[in-house]
Amino acid sequence: MIIFGLGNPGAQYRTTRHNVGYLLVNRCARLYRKKFRRRRDYKIATIKINKKTVHLIKLMCWMNQSGVVVAKVLREMPQDFLIVVDDINLPLGKIRMRSSGSDGGHLGLRSIIHTLENFDFPRLRIGIGHPQEEVTNYVLSPFKSREKKIVNAVIEEGIRGIRIFIKSGFERALNYINTIDLAVKFEARNPKP
Repeated sequence: MIIFGLGNPGAQYRTTRHNVGYLLVNRCARLYRKKFRRRRDYKIATIKINKKTVHLIKLMCWMNQSGVVVAKVLREMPQDFLIVVDDINLPLGKIRMRSSGSDGGHLGLRSIIHTLENFDFPRLRIGIGHPQEEVTNYVLSPFKSREKKIVNAVIEEGIRGIRIFIKSGFERALNYINTIDLAVKFEARNPKP
């Protein structure tokens, strides 16, 4: 199994909304005490979940070039995969799993669908909220301090969902992940001043 975390390389993008795919695979590698090794077009860390080998991959290309690198990795290591991606159509605190679908306006997903000529692949969509401003500026901006707690909690839930996916299958993971709404819980505990 391969988990592709989408994002943009470079320190200036490290904590931006568009990089939640990176943030999730980074967190997963840390939990399993693994480091990423650099390959030409991507970084890879290999972990075991339920005795199954899972490759965590961060693409080292711009978001809109994701398809080329995903296709290359799948030629090198043909196997099942999951794409982890940000989604402006979901509120911050929500996370969704789908077995297939359109790109939803996401340039990374669009590139992957176009290159693979296929939209039937699972994706884990992490809500980053809908912008009040221009979309590009919004997705390339860092999370506010108040939002980071929600994002970190969502990433933990995403990793739990991935474990369920690998141990018990897609349907179980779907049922778990698609009920998560951490924004409501967070706002109840941390009302705005």
